[in-house]
Amino acid sequence: MSLRLVLAPELPSIHGDAFLLRQALVNLIDNAADFSPPRGEIELRMDVDARQLRIHVADRGQGIPEYAMPRVFERFYSLPRPDGGSRSSGLGLCFVAEVAALHAGTATLGNRDGGGATATLVIPL
Repeated sequence: MSLRLVLAPELPSIHGDAFLLRQALVNLIDNAADFSPPRGEIELRMDVDARQLRIHVADRGQGIPEYAMPRVFERFYSLPRPDGGSRSSGLGLCFVAEVAALHAGTATLGNRDGGGATATLVIPL
């Protein structure tokens, strides 16, 4: 597994709970790793405008089935891992959404062109 960073030239400081924000980012990266193919690449991209920081975590796994889209941030909802591994607790993405809300932001998850998924965490500046 490799992680590719794509960062805006000058990222601002954000105000918030460092522990919660760090754990939300770890959850997104762990989730991408769980659904990535062996030796796959995860892309972590951060960009900013005058009002918000956008953190994107993207993988090249199978993506999210259409039936699961409305439920991905639901507490205890979990999809089977592609390698046949056990399901997670179903709390990771719910936690990410709660952290986003606590910081007046948003969390979204969608399928990526060419395969895979992209999770986006948006935090106002």
